[in-house]
Amino acid sequence: MFMNILITGGTGFLGTILVKRLVQKQHQVYVLVRNQSKLEALYKHFNEQERQQIKVVEGDLLDENLGISSSVLAELAKKIDAIYHTAAYLSFDEEERQRVFDINLTGTKRVLELATSLDVDKFIHVSTAYTLGEQTIGEEKLHSTNRSFVNTYEESKCHAEHLVMSYQGQMNVMIMRPAIIIGDSFTGEADTTFGLYGILRTVKLLKKKVERKGEPKQNFRLLIEKDTVSNLVPVDFVINMLMLGLTYGEDGKIYHITNPNPPTNGEIFDAIRKGLDFPHVEIVSYSEANELTEEERKLNQPLEVFEQYLNRSITFKRENTKRLLKQANEADLSMDQEMLLRIIKGFDEQE
Repeated sequence: MFMNILITGGTGFLGTILVKRLVQKQHQVYVLVRNQSKLEALYKHFNEQERQQIKVVEGDLLDENLGISSSVLAELAKKIDAIYHTAAYLSFDEEERQRVFDINLTGTKRVLELATSLDVDKFIHVSTAYTLGEQTIGEEKLHSTNRSFVNTYEESKCHAEHLVMSYQGQMNVMIMRPAIIIGDSFTGEADTTFGLYGILRTVKLLKKKVERKGEPKQNFRLLIEKDTVSNLVPVDFVINMLMLGLTYGEDGKIYHITNPNPPTNGEIFDAIRKGLDFPHVEIVSYSEANELTEEERKLNQPLEVFEQYLNRSITFKRENTKRLLKQANEADLSMDQEMLLRIIKGFDEQE
C-alpha cells in the first residue's frame, strides 16, 4: 500500500538504504535534511524518476518543529502516515555527553512532538540493541535508566526509548534495536567507519605498512577475546526488518534486530585474515596486554573504545522479532563464514 513517510537521518548509512527501499516500494518519502551538501550526497543514489518520489524537508532535529517552515508544516499536516526516526549521534566520547543527549534525546522529543502535531499514525524509532548497560542478557522490553551504562551513547538511547514509549495512545509506536550493523550480505557495501570497520581499517593499515617493509618476523597481536561473540547484522537484514515493522509491527513492541547465531571473534578474524589476505595478525586475550610491544600497543589504541564490546558476549532475546518474521513469512538471518567473507572482501574492494 502506498504511504507518505517522513524519515530523519535519511542521508546516513542506514537511512540512505532505507530511503532506497521505500522508493522501490513506491512510497512517497519525505527526507529531513539540514543542508544542501547532505541532499546532494543522497540524490546521487537515485535516477531522475526516483527523485520524484523524494521530497526534501529542510530542518534541524534540535529546533522547535524541527525548524520546518510553517508553510511546509501546513502541507504535511494529516498527510504523513509514518515516521522513521533513524537520526542519531554515535559517539562514545564522554566529553561530547551534552551533544549526544541533545541529539539523541532532545532530538527524539522534537520528532515525537512533530509526529503528534501532524497526526501521524505510526512512529518507528531506530535505537540500538545495547541499551541494556552492562548486562549480558537483553530482553525485548524497556531497560531501566537507573543502571551503569558502557557509554553516553547507550545511556542517551535508553532514555530516548522511554520517551518514545510514553507516546503510546497518541500514535502507534515501536522500537527497532539493531545490533552491530555491517555491510550488505551480498555485496559487502558499507558506508561506515564504526565497529567492525575500525578493526578492518586497523588491519588494512598494518598490511600496507608490512608491504612497504617486507615480511614481519612474527604476527602482530590485537587485544580481542577469541571466544567472545560479536553480534554482527548485515545492513540489508536490518532494512528488511524496518520494512516489516511498517507493515506488521505492533504498537508498543520492541524488536531486536540481532543475529540469532553471532560469530565468535575468532571466526571473525579467520575471515579477516582470509578476506584481506593478511595472515600476520592474531588476536590474544586482554590478560596478555602487558606482553605487547610498543608498536602493538599503538595498534591497539584505536580499538580501546570497543573493549566492552569485544570482551563480553550478550544474549539477545528475540521472540517479538521471530513473530514479526513469521507474520511476514520471511526467513531469519543465517550468517555463515561465506557471508562474513563476502562482507569483508566487499570492504576491501571499495576502499
